Amino acid sequence: MRRLNLVKNKGFTLVELLVVIAIIGILVGLLLPAVQAAREAARRMQCSNHMKQWGLAMHNHHDAFKRFPKGASSGTPKRQTWVMFLWPYVEQSNLYNNSNLLQHFYLAPNTIGNTMNGTVGQRVPIYLCPSDTGTIDQNVGFYQRTRGNYVVNWGNVWYGQPDNSTPPPPNKAPFFSVNGARGNPGKVTFASIIDGTSNTLLMSEYLMAKSAADNDWRGDIHNDDGVFRFHTLLTPNTSSPDIIRNAWFQVTNDPRMPAAAGNNQRNAARSRHTGGVNTVRCDGSVGFVSDSVNLAIWQAMGSMDGSEVANLDN
Repeated sequence: MRRLNLVKNKGFTLVELLVVIAIIGILVGLLLPAVQAAREAARRMQCSNHMKQWGLAMHNHHDAFKRFPKGASSGTPKRQTWVMFLWPYVEQSNLYNNSNLLQHFYLAPNTIGNTMNGTVGQRVPIYLCPSDTGTIDQNVGFYQRTRGNYVVNWGNVWYGQPDNSTPPPPNKAPFFSVNGARGNPGKVTFASIIDGTSNTLLMSEYLMAKSAADNDWRGDIHNDDGVFRFHTLLTPNTSSPDIIRNAWFQVTNDPRMPAAAGNNQRNAARSRHTGGVNTVRCDGSVGFVSDSVNLAIWQAMGSMDGSEVANLDN
């Protein structure tokens, strides 16, 4: 009779299992920062592509109308910003055709009360930086609209700063109001950019509000009262607070978007990218600007006619 030899299978001991789990944990801990960095690099590249599209849209508008779109207007020219005038050049002709550019942004069909159905309530992918964590839609209240992360260069002045202010405003940016009057938007052509299109900022990033209500106008790109612009008075992602119109901001305790109430409104370029912000220049080129950029150089890039020789590439 044949004898069966039974072999006893030996499994992992508890100690061996714990060692394996510990090794896996260490490997995950080592790999996770690299994975996160790769994801952020991809988001930053997507953001850069969005800015490139906006830069091309500005150029196409200039080709069609021989000037850049107005930055913003109020009163007789109607309360509007630059955004809706670029819709035909960012593959949003339906929004353009279904809007009424002879009407304020907050009236139908641009805004349809208590809904996001108006044209300024429609999300457009290139409005948004994928790294931001703000609230996209301001969908609480009667005047509802969507937000965005890309804003135009208002230069080294506060919003609405008149020519007779003390100190007087410096040289103009590509977007401005004549004598600070929002009813008289500046008209800018390539010929207006005396400093050179490669030496002048056109657009940058900004951060959207955390609140869904109409009580924080950061990233409110359709609203001429909103933060549809950035100023070069301070360097990107500065710890100094943005000055937002009284009562129209919220303290978020977010170090990336400090704010205070005031009348001399200003806001710095801001993003959630590590170390700086994406920008587009008036020649359409896109570049990443460090938070540590020299303030004098940043301010020189903020003006279009100051005859400064400073350049971010120097």
